[in-house]
Amino acid sequence: MNFEINREDIKKLMESAKKEREDLGKIIYPILDKFELEKKEILEVCQIGKFAHKIDNEIRITDKPKPPNPDFIIEYKGKLIGLEHTQILTNDASRYFKIKTLLDYAKQIFEKKYPDTNVHASISILNDEWNYKQNEKSKLAEEIADMVQLTRLEMECELPDSITLIKTSKHSQVSFSYKEKNWQAEYLSKERLEQEVQKKERKISEYKTSKTDLSEYWLVLLIGSLSSVSYELNESIDYSIQSDFERVYLMADFDAKVIRVA
Repeated sequence: MNFEINREDIKKLMESAKKEREDLGKIIYPILDKFELEKKEILEVCQIGKFAHKIDNEIRITDKPKPPNPDFIIEYKGKLIGLEHTQILTNDASRYFKIKTLLDYAKQIFEKKYPDTNVHASISILNDEWNYKQNEKSKLAEEIADMVQLTRLEMECELPDSITLIKTSKHSQVSFSYKEKNWQAEYLSKERLEQEVQKKERKISEYKTSKTDLSEYWLVLLIGSLSSVSYELNESIDYSIQSDFERVYLMADFDAKVIRVA
């Protein structure tokens, strides 16, 4: 009897997941088909698609205009709404992204030097910091690519001082990941939230010069990207604020949890 109940529960979960994918596709695919977007822009569309699906799956993304317009134009209940979005990061975010961009570049070099070789490489950096010079980036990236290949082949290689460990495993594609030692994110304070909202509010006057007749302006703030330079929601804090935006939302990118704060 319990087996039958479990099977039915699993079937419902699968049906629910399928419907969620279909609903999300209705929001995301039209805008992806409409524009030739770069990888970063596609990620942004997916993030806003997840946000829209959580709020109301009747929301449609109608445009992704250039500045000084908002990031997106959405249609909701017969209204055209300008939607701005940004990620709230810690003050030392450049430290993280300097390493991340180096490893991304190393991955590209690996794919060119070692075609048809799939691998996942997990790379640890000394004290989570690497202050290399920009003119050293290409050489360092190639060295990292070669070290990953030697590690994959279980051959000896001498790691530079800034790299403490490289681990590789079989994978369906090429993937280089930065394994932070101190990856725990800070909790988002209300003061930090207000700083970011106020910074974005300065752009509202620019939005209103747009030729598109927009009835409202919304702001979506992303946190929680599984790295030390993002933030986590603190369940004990009331994040409610006043804003010049008609609506302000906080969204945890990892689990797509959304809360309205204004």
